[in-house]
Amino acid sequence: MNATTEHTPMHERNRYQRIGLILLAASAMHCLPFGCECSAQTGDEAGVSVAFVWKRHPGNPIFPAAPGTWRESQTANPDLLLKDDVYYMYFRGQSKGHDRIGVATIPRDRFDGVTWNIHTQPVVDVGGPGSWDENHALDPASILHGGRVFLYYTGSSPREDRTVCLAVSDDGIHFTKYERNPIIVGGAPEVAYRDSTFFLYFWRNVPGRKGFEIHYATSRDGYHYAEPENGIALPVGPEGSWDSFTVETPRIFQEGNICYMMYCGSAQNKDYPFNAGLATSGDLIHWTKYGGNPIFGRGEERAWDEGAIWFTTVEKINGRYYMWYEGYGGGTSRVQPYGSYLKGGKSQVGMATLDAPYFYVKPGRSD
Repeated sequence: MNATTEHTPMHERNRYQRIGLILLAASAMHCLPFGCECSAQTGDEAGVSVAFVWKRHPGNPIFPAAPGTWRESQTANPDLLLKDDVYYMYFRGQSKGHDRIGVATIPRDRFDGVTWNIHTQPVVDVGGPGSWDENHALDPASILHGGRVFLYYTGSSPREDRTVCLAVSDDGIHFTKYERNPIIVGGAPEVAYRDSTFFLYFWRNVPGRKGFEIHYATSRDGYHYAEPENGIALPVGPEGSWDSFTVETPRIFQEGNICYMMYCGSAQNKDYPFNAGLATSGDLIHWTKYGGNPIFGRGEERAWDEGAIWFTTVEKINGRYYMWYEGYGGGTSRVQPYGSYLKGGKSQVGMATLDAPYFYVKPGRSD
């Protein structure tokens, strides 16, 4: 999840009002030279054109795979939390065929987006035989509740390929898994909080098709969730659109009275998206896709993220929008989903920044 104070679903959550979406005029996205990518989105601020230009960090990836560690094969799935003036970046690492969740930390007054203290051991490891996460623990999504960190994650096992599980911590480092896992069947969770209610988002297969769509469930205590009759939060797009086959890996933050959902999508691949888009909401239930989507894309050919991107995690800090994301690249990744997997191709975590007066859709205005 994104940086948070307690009981804030987008990590600075206040009360929301239902609002309409402003569709800003936008031109097509263009990929610029590596290190200063993704421009050409424009809006209007008091009659003055506003450009939305993402700049990739020149030192990407910021969390590279590191031989001899719990993240020796690859890194992925970033998720940001603010607790007691310390930023916690939870993310996935892979070693010896298993995914585990680790954390990197930095005091708030030393934050620059790229400098982190990566803990030497994972904070959520795989479970024992017969557990719901005996193969993998991945896709962290965190939130503060009652002074404790609730960390939802995807568990994978021979029993079920993907389930959403929960681990809880008092200090953000030492976690205890919920004894009644799993929380729900699905994958790639995100969590938000509003009006004493948890909103848990996750992907499931589109009925009769192979792609994903984003569902949601709600809870009062963070442990027991109920799905509404029509629990689709974000469907795939219409035929011919950039996200017509799959939508996945939601990440939510809030600014003003607008909830922003970043998500990744594809017109052809189930779980290998080339682009990321934006949807907005005033109530965390009804989401409207931004008319200028997609707003970010995979890197140039031969870049570390040339293949696909996921988990585009945005937070506004010190007046700048930071986005951490998983990128896949290397080997044949440009032309083949998961090409050269762990034989030249791998996922790693990078960062991009955006300097703009608002995030594509201006808070406090409606049509």
